[in-house]
Amino acid sequence: MISPWAVLAGGAAAGGLALLLAELRPAPPDLGQALDRLHRTPDPHPPEAERATWFDRIGADSLRLAGGGSRPGGWGRVRIPYQQLSLIGRSPARFMAHKLLFAVAGLLLPGYLTAMAAVADVALPVAVPLVAGPALAAVLWFVPDGIAAGEAREARTEYLHGIAAYLELVALERAADCGPAEALRRAAAVGRGPVFRRIRDALERAATDRVPPWDGLDVLAADLGLTPLQDLADIMRISGTDGAAVYDTLRARAKSLRGELLAEELARANADSERMVAPGAALTLLMTVLIVFPALYQMLDVN
Repeated sequence: MISPWAVLAGGAAAGGLALLLAELRPAPPDLGQALDRLHRTPDPHPPEAERATWFDRIGADSLRLAGGGSRPGGWGRVRIPYQQLSLIGRSPARFMAHKLLFAVAGLLLPGYLTAMAAVADVALPVAVPLVAGPALAAVLWFVPDGIAAGEAREARTEYLHGIAAYLELVALERAADCGPAEALRRAAAVGRGPVFRRIRDALERAATDRVPPWDGLDVLAADLGLTPLQDLADIMRISGTDGAAVYDTLRARAKSLRGELLAEELARANADSERMVAPGAALTLLMTVLIVFPALYQMLDVN
């Protein structure tokens, strides 16, 4: 007879594994929130700063104790991808907290499974938690890096589409005889997405610091690692200092950016099509075996 404690242990282990897989699985987009963002004035304060919890404080304390709160590339041997985190709107403290959470979960999971196996009268070597725990913790330590990289790739594509539209809007404002600084501000006031919100924040910060708006775009481009935004800042700097006509230049850069995005989409579609060749061939082979096997079996059956 199976012990009730073994059943409970198995259920608890399965529940923990399901929660871990649910955390790793990308969440589906909330269409209601997306529609609200389309018709709502963006909040000038970043959501991460407003919703700082104990979870974020743990990450901030770990960064501060390790001297990792500074901007350059990382903390000791830990690499903190600041540009990727800036693209997805996640603070380094929360990123560090995620790494600690995954590492602790990997460290404790083998010991937990060993304890549950002991309750179920299944003897496991003591070396299992001692060896598997640190190894699993080392593997799970890098899981948040992969998650952030994947989300940053999607956010980068969204940002580039927004910058292409922003280039067109700035060109139209310049064609309407607006000044360079005014063209940047008026074009940024049109959009309601995260790209336009970040651009508006950069322009407002530049105005507060009493520097030209293209300097604010320089800082934002360096923060996000987006070359097209840096190109826009350079074009508007030439227009602001030398009075150059930049309408055709802006339209050409927007067209070039859209071409780059289209080429990336085509390359991604071709890669997906190539990946479908192997499953299709395997399915065809399986169907062929299922159809041919009965006849072949009858032919080779000598009895």
